[in-house]
Amino acid sequence: MAPINYSKWDNIDTDSEGENFPPKIPASKAGTPAVPATLMSAEPASTGIANASETVRAVIVRCHGERRNFMPWSATRLPADHAVFSQPVSPVPRLIGIPLVLHRVGTQSANRADLDNRIVTFLNIDTTSGVAPPEWQNHVGTVIAARRDRKPLLPHHLEGVWMYCEYILDLCGEGERAPSRLYNRAAFEKWWEQYCEEQEDRPGKGGERDPDDWRAVRSPYEV
Repeated sequence: MAPINYSKWDNIDTDSEGENFPPKIPASKAGTPAVPATLMSAEPASTGIANASETVRAVIVRCHGERRNFMPWSATRLPADHAVFSQPVSPVPRLIGIPLVLHRVGTQSANRADLDNRIVTFLNIDTTSGVAPPEWQNHVGTVIAARRDRKPLLPHHLEGVWMYCEYILDLCGEGERAPSRLYNRAAFEKWWEQYCEEQEDRPGKGGERDPDDWRAVRSPYEV
């Protein structure tokens, strides 16, 4: 599998874990800044953890419109009682033992095509049909991805799971039935090892905070 080619993204700027969540949201038509759903007053989700002031490493996955100014995905930190941790685990990640959960930021745009988020659509594919539910197919907006077990989710892990889902879809597109043999940890670990080797020539040198640094990235099962 070929490495990710970032040149296909238009006008990408650099980004890092030092940014403040959430990213800037475009103003509404009336000129009043839109308020992301994550900032609206609401009853905190029950988490069962002792210290909600702790933060968890997560990843922002940006929609098409926001990629004009930011990386497609980048690291961030979330409070441990963030609403993302109450979401259900996506189907393929659940079967390979990486409890990935997703939460919409609440992106607004006058152009609904700007809200498409192909990465998140792939992360939500059904394990039998290979099709994501309607609510994850179009106008998804920017999304926060995290692990429901609150272990660190690195940008590399997010990329790996997404590309694994794309690999599954490629097989389905070639006429193969749903590849159930790939829906387990052992199959993903074998694929992950090969994928990491293929990314070694990418230009990153910033360690785990650099989505392009794959020289010694930890397995998602070793965090």
